Amino acid sequence: MEKRSSEIEILAISRDGEEKKKDEVIHEETVVVRIDGEVHEFHCLPTNLEEMILGNLKSRGIDASSSTITKIADNEFKVDLPLGKRSISNPQECQSHKNLTRKEVFSSVEMLNQHSFLFKKTGCAHVIGICGDGREIFVEDTSRHCAIDKAIGLAIRNGIDLSNGFLVASCRQTVSTIKKVIFCGIPIVISIAAPTSLAVKEADEYGITLIGFANSKRFNIYSHAWRIKL
Repeated sequence: MEKRSSEIEILAISRDGEEKKKDEVIHEETVVVRIDGEVHEFHCLPTNLEEMILGNLKSRGIDASSSTITKIADNEFKVDLPLGKRSISNPQECQSHKNLTRKEVFSSVEMLNQHSFLFKKTGCAHVIGICGDGREIFVEDTSRHCAIDKAIGLAIRNGIDLSNGFLVASCRQTVSTIKKVIFCGIPIVISIAAPTSLAVKEADEYGITLIGFANSKRFNIYSHAWRIKL
């Protein structure tokens, strides 16, 4: 497995003095992706990169099912989209009747915490999970957007039906993260953090159930509460 963090020497300062000590730092690298010649840069943990590209295309409304992803060099890829697949589709209202019980929401938060390995080690990782069809996929990354893309790409490659699943996240929900969910048709988002006003508006408009401030004891439902059996 590729090393995802490393130990470095730091100078720790306190009110009582200073101390040289070791600290664990997460790896972050620049990844270059050329999509039909157009250059995109991502700053992320250098793992699951092809899945990240696949998820990024899907979450932007681009049909990547028959695209070709080629590794050019370390952290450099090119994507060739077939003719007729290059246009970005319009977002559609989510029609999924997927629902969760209160207990399942609490269980998803527990699973998120159980998969927060890098966060516990470095304090510098977002955790994203996609659960559906009786399976769970969890990803950690320095970037919340890249973590979402990687989880989506892994779910697609593992044949998980996104319209019958849900996303659980450690990060705040903004309009940019909710747009990814909308393009993928994921009906429910559970976050342990807060949503923004635009995220709530977008989720409500496109039929997404948005949950925030979820922990082991409580959660808030911001839109389309009918999917949660209370």
